[in-house]
Amino acid sequence: MDRSRWNRKRIISLVAILAIVGGLIAGFIVLRRSGRLDIFSSAEALQSWVDGFGAAAPLVFFIVQMIQVIVSPIPGSVTTLVGGIMFGFWPAFALSTAAVLTGSLLAFGLARTFGRPLVVRLVGPKITERYLGAMTSRARIALLLMLLLPFFPDDALSLVAGLTGISWAFFLVAAACTRPWGLLFSSMVGSGMIHVPTWGWALIGVATAAIAWAAMKWGPAIEQQLYQRITGSGKTYGTGTGTTPE
Repeated sequence: MDRSRWNRKRIISLVAILAIVGGLIAGFIVLRRSGRLDIFSSAEALQSWVDGFGAAAPLVFFIVQMIQVIVSPIPGSVTTLVGGIMFGFWPAFALSTAAVLTGSLLAFGLARTFGRPLVVRLVGPKITERYLGAMTSRARIALLLMLLLPFFPDDALSLVAGLTGISWAFFLVAAACTRPWGLLFSSMVGSGMIHVPTWGWALIGVATAAIAWAAMKWGPAIEQQLYQRITGSGKTYGTGTGTTPE
C-alpha cells in the first residue's frame, strides 16, 4: 500500500471518529437545553433511563461513561455507582474502566487536534491555564501525580495534557495506572460488595459535608502547595504558558 493511500485512510478514520464524538457532544448540548439532563441528578433517575434500553443498556452505559470524561457537567461518580447497581461489580468495573480510558484518549486526541480553543471551551480558561502551567516543566511526573492525588480534576487533565508534548503512549500508560482506582471503589459500593449501613451513610454524609466545607476554605491553598511541589517551583497558577517537550 502506497503512502498516499495510507494517509487517506488515516484521514478518513480521523474524520469518522471526530464526527461521532461531535455528534455525541451535540446530542449532549441538545439534551442539556431541553432539560433532559435531569436524569444525571440522581443514581435512581439515571438507572431507570439506562435500564429502559433493555439489551442495549451496557452499550448505553459505556457511551455515557465515555462522554462524561469530555463533558464535565455529567458526574462520573453517579454513572459509576449506577453501573455497579445495574451490572454487578466486575462488569461495571470493566465497562467503566474501558469507557473512561477511551474517553480520556478521545479527550487527549481532541485537544491535540483542535488545540487550546476547544480545551478552553470545554473546561474554561482558568482551569486550562492553571494545569497547562503545571505541565510546563516535569510534564510526565506532574501528570502522574495530579492524576493520582485528590484535589485535581482528572477529566480536565486529559484535555490539558493534549496541549503538551506528552506522547500518546505515555498518556495511555499514565491513565491506565491511575484512573481505575476511583472506579474500583464506586463499582464496589454500587454493586453492594461494600455494604454500608444506614448509620454509616449518615456518617459519610456528615464527613462529605465537612470535607466539602474544608475544600472550599482550604482547598485552593492545599492545591497551591501540591502544585508548587509537583512543578518544583514557587510559581503560582497560570504562570506557565507554553507547551512542554516529552
